[in-house]
Amino acid sequence: EATPEAAAGAVPDLGGREISIGSDTAYPPFEFVDENNQIVGFDVDMMDAVCELANCRPNFVTASFDGIFAALAAGEYDAVVSAVTITEERDQVVDFTRPYLNAGQIVTVRQDSEITGPDDLEGKTVGVQLGTTGDVAAGDRTSDENVRRYQTIDLAMAALAQGDVEAVIADAPTSADIVARQFEDELKLVGEPFTDEFYGVAVREETPELKEAFDAALAQLIENGTLTELAEK
Repeated sequence: EATPEAAAGAVPDLGGREISIGSDTAYPPFEFVDENNQIVGFDVDMMDAVCELANCRPNFVTASFDGIFAALAAGEYDAVVSAVTITEERDQVVDFTRPYLNAGQIVTVRQDSEITGPDDLEGKTVGVQLGTTGDVAAGDRTSDENVRRYQTIDLAMAALAQGDVEAVIADAPTSADIVARQFEDELKLVGEPFTDEFYGVAVREETPELKEAFDAALAQLIENGTLTELAEK
């Protein structure tokens, strides 16, 4: 009878190599810099677990999300792990592993706002992080001249708290984390997540061995409950 490991597929051995990982490290709870100046978060823990199975060493490097896929394709990194939604457009530039999380877009507003969800955004000014799927979703909900684009998601949330925009669209787990951590008295999430956002690890098309190893490792981590434990943490 097959062992659970064999049933999930043996994880290819990457021979201890270092994996350079581009990441927008201002995106809690997935990746952020803690008070000790260390890059931490769900994606960091996940890649530690992946590399333990695949025999590699993850090295997270802070990068701007705008342009991160072009940088990966150009060989600046071996992978991008940054709460990245798998999209057809991105898939033309880089390869993706199997999905590891579903995190839809949600609307955040000020506490006194009458906006109750995405259907109320017509004609409203909406803050987003440049180049994210929140940026795309905002364009579907209000006119482009009403979309305000920020370099990081916490800048968009700060603009909302200050009254510069009327709402922010971003990934639900990150929105919830930032509001709880920084803006508990000023902001609130409204409605339910209104998109399906499947996160994956992005790798170069020239490195199929990374995709194969990461896919096999993620399959095990999903199957044995490790990813659920990390999500709860």
